[in-house]
Amino acid sequence: MPPSARSKTAFLALVGFGLLLLLSVGRLAFLAHFHGLSWESGLSRALYLGLKFDLRWVAILLAPPWLLLRLDAVGSAALWRSRLAALSVVLALMIYGGLVAVAGVDDKRGRGWLVAFLLIAALARWAGKTSGFAKAQRRIWGVYGFLAFGFTLLCYAFDFGAFSYIHTRLNGTLLMFLQNLGTSAQMVWESYPVVPGLLGLTALLCAVVWLLRKGASNLAPTPTSTGRRRSVAWLGAVLLIAAMWGKWSLYPLRWGEAFEVQNPFHAQLALNPVLFFLETREEMDGGYDLDAVKASQPLMAAHFQIPLKVDSDGLPSLLRRIPPRPKVSGHPNVVFIQCESLAAFKTSPFNNPLDPTPTLARLSREGIFFDRFYVAMENTSRSMFATLFGIPDVSSVQNATRNPLLVDQHTLLGYLTDYRKHYFLGGSANWAQIRAALHHNLPDLVMHEEGSFKSPKVDVWGICDQDLLSEANEALAREQPPFFAYVQTSGNHPPFTIPKHLKEFHRVERDAAQLKAAGFVSLDEFNALRLMDHALEDFFQKASGQPYFKDTIFVLWGDHGIPRGNTDPRFGDLTLAIHNVPFIIYAPGLLKPERRHTIASQVDILPTILSLLGRETWTQTLGRDLFDPAFDEGSSAFTFTTFRRPPRMGLLQDDFYVNLEPNGRPALYDVNQAVAVDHSSAEPGLTRKMADLTKAYGAWSRYLLSHNKPLATRK
Repeated sequence: MPPSARSKTAFLALVGFGLLLLLSVGRLAFLAHFHGLSWESGLSRALYLGLKFDLRWVAILLAPPWLLLRLDAVGSAALWRSRLAALSVVLALMIYGGLVAVAGVDDKRGRGWLVAFLLIAALARWAGKTSGFAKAQRRIWGVYGFLAFGFTLLCYAFDFGAFSYIHTRLNGTLLMFLQNLGTSAQMVWESYPVVPGLLGLTALLCAVVWLLRKGASNLAPTPTSTGRRRSVAWLGAVLLIAAMWGKWSLYPLRWGEAFEVQNPFHAQLALNPVLFFLETREEMDGGYDLDAVKASQPLMAAHFQIPLKVDSDGLPSLLRRIPPRPKVSGHPNVVFIQCESLAAFKTSPFNNPLDPTPTLARLSREGIFFDRFYVAMENTSRSMFATLFGIPDVSSVQNATRNPLLVDQHTLLGYLTDYRKHYFLGGSANWAQIRAALHHNLPDLVMHEEGSFKSPKVDVWGICDQDLLSEANEALAREQPPFFAYVQTSGNHPPFTIPKHLKEFHRVERDAAQLKAAGFVSLDEFNALRLMDHALEDFFQKASGQPYFKDTIFVLWGDHGIPRGNTDPRFGDLTLAIHNVPFIIYAPGLLKPERRHTIASQVDILPTILSLLGRETWTQTLGRDLFDPAFDEGSSAFTFTTFRRPPRMGLLQDDFYVNLEPNGRPALYDVNQAVAVDHSSAEPGLTRKMADLTKAYGAWSRYLLSHNKPLATRK
């Protein structure tokens, strides 16, 4: 072999080392950007796990060339054999790609793919031996290198954006955004530096491909004995398999091990985004567990203070009457205003030091303010589903609003038969397939969406919140009472657009230290929240001059909180920054101001509003009347996250918050303590009671997604 030539072993070792180095740099860049490079306890464990995950992905990419790349001397075999070798390698690589996508190379689901790959690989090795195939393989492996490295870089780019957006690594739940590809693409375009990012990725990919081509240009067969070559081949195969397996165990390394790290950010840091995406991209619902539902029915029946019962099909049921407790007379109008990403800790009613929402603070003082209100999860469509139908949407990947099998739902809004109903959204109601869920269950609903407004569209989310609320006010002023309206804001959301035509709103400047201390990650985010509050101020100022105002109940709440800028690190990925939002019932001419400390959730909104209107309702889901004194003791709020797979669940009750890990281990916390201290060992009885109720909520939430048919049509 010439002095400048390189063996396959040396070349692939160099490629593997280079890729591992590149992934490590990516991990350190992730750490530096989102957390800082300061050393802290537990960081070494996260970096060690991250290195193992990265090595696993490197081994997965190197396995095909190690097995199939041939550097034998060119012989004079028949042309058919040479072509067969080329086709066999291409087919083997395609099957290997399917194997990686389906099973990550070592899951039992991929056994068939693995057998097919090994058989085709054996055929390729036989046909390629001294057949002249060496002349064609450079092109094949060039394409493989381009696709492998390109896919890796693309995953890292999307991972960076995903964590910036929702503070979780790239995973299968994000595939839901592909169902509204146009809207998602426009949001990305308006929120991120797409063109510079693509140029940077292209340049990096070109550099990698150039280095691969240059390194492969002087490859030559190793002039060693056949026995030695076989020993090297087997040793390399063993090392690659060990790296892919990742641990000394009967079971291979999986992403779930990252979440054994105590620090929530360290758990995210340890993940490899390519592997995490591939391992979580599938729907993992698997239906509901009827045995768990039946076993927990006595507990849920006692929780809702109802007798045990079954439906007409003999299945367990929570069907019950919610007796009215009217607080108003007549038929007042009802206007829901759902506020986008309204985390409690960022608002003035919860004493944010920058006072970004003075209007919201005034409404909380002049209305009925629930200061312990929690949504089930950080997701707008899931929150709307829970609000409208009384069921936490615990589906894993495909949100319930996107599932055509779950469209048929009973909603308490159906009891407002004498109310004209309106829905206002600045963009398109095709978002999250919400149109189907609304129209199917509320056929008389009047939809106001993109294309029906006179105001200009400002970004991917349509018209701005101030224009949306202003046009909603104009439409409601023309409506004959009584009416119901659901107004969904969206401006407090990337790209945080401040419309130029709103001359009366002015951005303010705050330095980075002030913003960080108050829980804001950027000046744009701070001013976007201020703009939402300004839009509410403008709306109520205009509405108060309309005849309908004095006979209207306004209901305001946040669709969800956000971890972005969270100043409370407790409870990991069930942090209360995600779940705790303001909830206000505002009707200055009808209801007296009050501050209530009852724990509440968005599944309670409709039962409460229908009750205070004096409407008798029936429900079979998980909401309750917040003014019913029977629930003052033991009121609760269920929380969960699908960003942990399987989901992690929690339950708030009194002053305690139980966190239930996927393996069933509960931790009990006192929410009044500034530092999270697990009290499960000191309070075993309370822990067990709350953990059982948490499991029951989870089981029934999954069950009710497909067992909440409209009551009038039940068999």
